[in-house]
Amino acid sequence: MKKLLAACMVLLAVQATKAQTTDNLKLVDSTTPFKPINGAITRGTLIKTSNYHFYEINDKVNQKFSNAQPQLMVYQDGRKFKIKIEGVEKLLTCNKIQEVIESNIDGDFKGWDGNSSFRLVNQQEWKQDSPTSTVFANLYRPAVIIYLTSEGYKMKIEGLNEDPILVKKIR
Repeated sequence: MKKLLAACMVLLAVQATKAQTTDNLKLVDSTTPFKPINGAITRGTLIKTSNYHFYEINDKVNQKFSNAQPQLMVYQDGRKFKIKIEGVEKLLTCNKIQEVIESNIDGDFKGWDGNSSFRLVNQQEWKQDSPTSTVFANLYRPAVIIYLTSEGYKMKIEGLNEDPILVKKIR
């Protein structure tokens, strides 16, 4: 009986702690991902919601979960955002991304080498803005998301399990 009572008290304390984490926050979005989330959520993960908002995860987390379409609850505290993802234990800090370009690379995509340029089907051209390791790929017209962060524009290429790269617009 003592063990059961102790377990109940721990559960109540955990619930109270969870409730306290969002008590002072304003709920601004309750939704699901636009596409299923495959793999782990890590720092830098970009999530597009079903109501077309974009959030970039800031916290260091590497957690896989079984539900690819989890419930997402986004909270705001002043200018800061936190996201609660069903199946992830803690609230994660995130940025709400305001400026987003969705397009496709025009033609074959072979990767990048630190000095690569990318022509999109929307006629924009972007160039890699920081030297990084070489990445090889063999994709045809992969979807890309280019978004503005505090570090500059980042480009995420669908079909690659690579971090977004920094880019700058050529024209």
